[in-house]
Amino acid sequence: MVATGMAILSLRSNFAINHLRAAARAARDANDIEQANATAAFGPWFDEMMRLVPVSIVMAAAALEANANELIQDILDGSTMLLRTKGCRLLLVELKKDRSGSATDRYWRLALLFDKEPDTGTAAWKDSKLLANFRNSFMHFKPAWDHEKAIHDSDLVKALKSKVPICPAYQSNFQFPYGFMTYGCARWSVKSVPAFSSEFSTLLGVKDTFVAPGLNFTLP
Repeated sequence: MVATGMAILSLRSNFAINHLRAAARAARDANDIEQANATAAFGPWFDEMMRLVPVSIVMAAAALEANANELIQDILDGSTMLLRTKGCRLLLVELKKDRSGSATDRYWRLALLFDKEPDTGTAAWKDSKLLANFRNSFMHFKPAWDHEKAIHDSDLVKALKSKVPICPAYQSNFQFPYGFMTYGCARWSVKSVPAFSSEFSTLLGVKDTFVAPGLNFTLP
């Protein structure tokens, strides 16, 4: 007898974890640079901070957005018990295709699909929204003269100042984004993602992507 059956293995590409790993790695490197120059004068070493800290910010925000899309796919694939109606499936497919709005908008819409109302006033939710806006400022960066206070004293800047430390060289004459090129800023960016994911996965009753054996996003 000739066997005619064939087993097909399907693999799904996920990248949220890798995004956050990159963000954490850059944050650790930024910490090494900052510590090595703790007593040094402001100088060329700061170029490395300008290279590393934006990586943490952008990649942490990318992890936040990728996680939302992967969670949507998890539900569509049936790996959760949430999907119960054809109408809900169609709305999820549309949400997956939609590229408008921020990552937090996507999470909010996803929660409402399953009759869950997120508390957008929590620290985790506010931090994730702020992180997404910070990331956008790099992705759509516009140059600004130092006297343009609308840029260097914007609502985004005021909100970030309440969350992250400012580079000493820019404390008296703040300039965006240079003033935020600190390890503390990179650390806040990375830590914001697991904090939000934990809160949201609990709300929806699904597995937290960033909690698994072998994953370590702890920072100094």
